[in-house]
Amino acid sequence: MEIELDKVDILRERAGLSYRDAVEYLERARGDVVKALVFVEEDKHMEKEVIAEKGQEVLDKVKDVVRKGNEMKLKIDRHGEPLLELPVTVGLIGTAIAPYLALTGAAVALATGCSISIKHHEDLSEFEPEDQEGI
Repeated sequence: MEIELDKVDILRERAGLSYRDAVEYLERARGDVVKALVFVEEDKHMEKEVIAEKGQEVLDKVKDVVRKGNEMKLKIDRHGEPLLELPVTVGLIGTAIAPYLALTGAAVALATGCSISIKHHEDLSEFEPEDQEGI
């Protein structure tokens, strides 16, 4: 079957396709421009569905990471008395917004004898440096 150039031009103009894509759609539609346009429309609709599904997967993963970050707590205490306890997510957002301020705050906390730990709600265990002398 021979594909006519005028049909390719019509399909390119209406669907915004390259010559190669227009020819492939016309071959698939056996030279029928209307059927080729329907195929183009169906393919674009399927692409949108795939993008929507991928977007939902990414959103679900972000929600899961935020949920896990909220379950873990960043704890600053001095001589066993808690000074500050906040979700790790808040600490990460603060660090992203003002990294120098976060670094300065951590340095001051450690210099004044505070300890910084991360606590997970499931096992309520704290992860602290082994050597805390001079901290």
